[in-house]
Amino acid sequence: MKYAFLLLLLAEIMMLSALTFEAEELNFYLENDLWEMDGLFHFANYDSLSTHKLIFFPVPSDSLCLPPKIKALSVQDDKEGVVTMLNQAKNGFTFLLSLPALSFCSLHLDYTQTLKSNYAKYIITTTNSWGRPLPYAKYTLHPGINVQISSLPFPLQKQEGRNYIWEFFDFAPEKEFEVTFQTIPPEDQN
Repeated sequence: MKYAFLLLLLAEIMMLSALTFEAEELNFYLENDLWEMDGLFHFANYDSLSTHKLIFFPVPSDSLCLPPKIKALSVQDDKEGVVTMLNQAKNGFTFLLSLPALSFCSLHLDYTQTLKSNYAKYIITTTNSWGRPLPYAKYTLHPGINVQISSLPFPLQKQEGRNYIWEFFDFAPEKEFEVTFQTIPPEDQN
């Protein structure tokens, strides 16, 4: 009974966190055997007190790709905001994001995964766990010169050259960001 009460109290404290997830602007780079996500995640603390939040960032972990390699994890736009990597596993990583009162920050995250097939995936449905639709999301897919896209995660909104771009407002994704592709042999590349 005592443990149940403590778990309930901890859950209530976590729900009182003033940290909100406001937007994400993500760039996906796709080569025949490499998937890179380089993005900005925008957070705000609307409370008059500082806040600290544990965030688990899931990544696909299956026979189609290797575990991620983190290239960058840092807070931008806020000299007092701090991100601390706590754990990295093959299915994701956990970090602590700390923000001062009444502040906004952009979290820069860049990681790569080696692909073992012609399929790449980024988990976006976890944005729904923040309790509201994401106010703004922008995704840009940059296929390499030797990559021909077979299927896209969403109906095409905009294309600039070889790049595919999607923008969403009040976004509550129902499926993951998944791309299938074919590798173009060097002799067939234009």
